[in-house]
Amino acid sequence: MSASKIIKVNATRSTNDRVKMLIKSKKIESGDIIVAKYQYGGRGQHTNKWYSSYGKNLLCSLLYRPLDLNVNQIFCINQLVSVAVLKTIEKFNKEKCLIKWPNDILSVNKKISGILVENSLSLNHVNYSIIGVGINVNQVLFKKLPNATSLKKITKSNFLIQEVLSELIENYRFYFSRINEVEYINREYNKNIFGKDGCKFIINGRKQHGKIINISNNGIVKLNSESKGIQEYDQRKVKILYD
Repeated sequence: MSASKIIKVNATRSTNDRVKMLIKSKKIESGDIIVAKYQYGGRGQHTNKWYSSYGKNLLCSLLYRPLDLNVNQIFCINQLVSVAVLKTIEKFNKEKCLIKWPNDILSVNKKISGILVENSLSLNHVNYSIIGVGINVNQVLFKKLPNATSLKKITKSNFLIQEVLSELIENYRFYFSRINEVEYINREYNKNIFGKDGCKFIINGRKQHGKIINISNNGIVKLNSESKGIQEYDQRKVKILYD
């Protein structure tokens, strides 16, 4: 990944949307990062919303243009970003962090970070990826979000957003430099998966209990459920729940 230019804004609908605008106006390069103090239309996976207090958290989006990445490697981007974010959070937090498939980061079994990767594809290749990341840093009140936490809430300390961003950029550089090492990235991702010791999930509208065996490098989760035994599912068929 090339050196990052950091573009700071006070407020925007979402940092991913701001990257899209800059792509259209040709004012952003691969490796550049948008950082906002506030998002008034922040998004997570699917139709989920991302809520954040002004200036309290790290809200950023990276534009990444791979030199030669096949569409079959798309989930590898999600995996390496998840690991990079996890390692960033663990730098400031002694509590163990885990990846809640496919793109959330947990600490003390609560959500501390969310990731949204949006890809532009052409035939069998990835043109670019917009990688949106929110890390809860100094926010301690999460109205109507009982499963949320932050670095400050866990450690009782304040953090400089810039320091968290700098650590994230360093981790991006390390893991993106290994993007073609698919098995290594998949192994690092699976080492940190939530649910290997047991979790609850919803399949076909029914709540079940079981264990995650692993996640494939194309994003398929292999579950061992009490009712159906070992089976594989994609993101549309199963939802992993918090404890």
